Amino acid sequence: MADERHSDGGSDDDPATDDAASDTPTSHRSGEPDAFGSPYRLLSTAVTPRPIAWVSTLAADGTPNLAPHSYFNLVAHDPPHVVLGSAGRKDTLRNIEATGEFVVNLTTEHVLKQMNASAIDAPPQVDEFELVGVTPTPATVVAPPRVAEALGHLECRVAHLLELGSGHLVVGEVVHVHVDRRVWRDGRVAPELLRPVLRLAGSQYGTLGELFKLERPSWDAPT
Repeated sequence: MADERHSDGGSDDDPATDDAASDTPTSHRSGEPDAFGSPYRLLSTAVTPRPIAWVSTLAADGTPNLAPHSYFNLVAHDPPHVVLGSAGRKDTLRNIEATGEFVVNLTTEHVLKQMNASAIDAPPQVDEFELVGVTPTPATVVAPPRVAEALGHLECRVAHLLELGSGHLVVGEVVHVHVDRRVWRDGRVAPELLRPVLRLAGSQYGTLGELFKLERPSWDAPT
């Protein structure tokens, strides 16, 4: 079922105050999130780009579900955990609550159209794998299927579920990983080979663009 996208009905002239004095070189709009008219519109355009988790789950009756979620990120690596946010109660969340398992299929340029098609607000009994034309393939440790066309998969078991107002946070422990050999180089996933798709806001997406290296400074404490 659909991802966290929704229409907020906000205008471009959301009420917020300008807090900069005339002698400052820049100015800012300032206020509580509601003062901007739509917290969703404000934060989904400010917190960008975001990686997209293309999440596969199973309903309690065994029906497969597949949907993209950009409220997603890595939060720990020892042991590895990811977080997944759900704005409201959608099929993905209900299935995770029922089974305690999910798979994050990596979203890349070559599956962009299928990922977007799976964001449709289909009823729970619809199998989005079949609907958008991707191939379910068995996972190794968890029950939900993987997307065979994806270049990587994170098999996850729920570690924590947290309700945050109208939203829900899922913390999943990564228990098994699959990486396509075509994107594996020098002991890691090469982003220029993976070519991930990034979520901006509304109907806007992005790709990696220019890549560069920036060495992290080190602190040499006096002895």
